[in-house]
Amino acid sequence: MNEVISKIDGLVARPSGIWIRQKYYYLKRYLDIFSKGMKNKWGGNLTYIDVFAGPGRCLIESTNQEEDGSPLMALQYDFKKYIFVEESKELIHALKIRCKNSPKFSMIKFLEGDCNSIVDKIIPEVDSAGLNLIFIDPTGIDIYYKTIERIAKEKRVDLLINVQFGIDITRNFLFYKKRGDNSKLGLFLGDNVDWDKLNNPQDAIKLYKERIKELGYQTVEFKDIVIRNTLNAPMYFLLFASKDPRGLYFWKEIAKKDHSGQLELF
Repeated sequence: MNEVISKIDGLVARPSGIWIRQKYYYLKRYLDIFSKGMKNKWGGNLTYIDVFAGPGRCLIESTNQEEDGSPLMALQYDFKKYIFVEESKELIHALKIRCKNSPKFSMIKFLEGDCNSIVDKIIPEVDSAGLNLIFIDPTGIDIYYKTIERIAKEKRVDLLINVQFGIDITRNFLFYKKRGDNSKLGLFLGDNVDWDKLNNPQDAIKLYKERIKELGYQTVEFKDIVIRNTLNAPMYFLLFASKDPRGLYFWKEIAKKDHSGQLELF
């Protein structure tokens, strides 16, 4: 993805479509309800983990407006610790500079590298005694199932995953199926996929949810929050998973209203 330069601070920013406002609407609502609703139960011992953190600022190209990225958004909510993971040296440098303006800067741990490759560095930073929210927001299906499995087996974490269904899985499904377990979809789904049973992209999503459940999670089956482009075509969806019934309740509550304020019908 070609980066751009912010006119506000002269640092690198990520070009985006206007649809990111839909995604961030739901993220903000969940950060708010999670940080408030879980605080008393866990004594304020909450950690936010962003494993595809980016530079901290996005440029909506169609309007030429700049928006805070997910790390800077999260700093507005009441977490005890923040872990920002980013593979690009240039992007994490920009993110660090932007975060220095926050009074919470000392509460942030920055980790440079591909989250799938440095999971052994991420896990020790995650508090075993607290509750942790991981936001997984790649630009493709770049999160490995084994990465989630490693973290989830050792730490208490809720998952909020941007699943690049329309942009990546649907578009490249036949190519991935041909390459099997070594493909990006294979790494996304985990090992030992019975590819003969995956006849279409929806089959892949069904298997993915089954494997997330095998880690002890519940998912919100009745409602995936689909993010659509300006032509109303589905691009990706947000998948929430938790081992705590209250986490699922919170997600259902925020899903009742879409980004335009309309009540959703189930």
